[in-house]
Amino acid sequence: MRLRSILLASVVTAQPVAFANTNAGSKLYICTTPQPGVLDATSYAALAWLEIKGIGSHGEVGNSTNVLTYDTWDTDVVQKAKGMTDAGSPEIELARDPLDPGQIALRNAAATNFNYAFKMVRNDALVPGGTGTIRYNRGLVMGPREPMGRNEDFDLEVFTLGLQQRQITVDPTDGD
Repeated sequence: MRLRSILLASVVTAQPVAFANTNAGSKLYICTTPQPGVLDATSYAALAWLEIKGIGSHGEVGNSTNVLTYDTWDTDVVQKAKGMTDAGSPEIELARDPLDPGQIALRNAAATNFNYAFKMVRNDALVPGGTGTIRYNRGLVMGPREPMGRNEDFDLEVFTLGLQQRQITVDPTDGD
């Protein structure tokens, strides 16, 4: 029985270190030049990026597709089809820093009606020196809202991104 436990332990420790990662250490960037058209991964990668510091929370992203329905007299099951897809409207909460260049760029973007590109780099590189998962998005910036709060709350700002194209995800690399 002890030998079986030792063998089982050696098999368990041979598994990858972690496959579920937290957001800690991730970074969010903005391109300060408006991006009016749909971008591909190569176009996103070529942009100049400015990190937005103080991110506390980033809302849900991804595609949400409407389901259209139509019922007819001669069927007992509603017909369904895919409709329009919404790329999302995540909220970004940050600890307000009036001097952070990334936050200043976000505030400036919110004052316009232009689409801006965003890049999130997750802290999930496969090996030291590798690149974490990259998620690219593009959309309008709205806000900021200021939650205010109670006496022990932080000075926060909340922005909403009105994403205008499907997210592009680039998997982590091992640095080669």
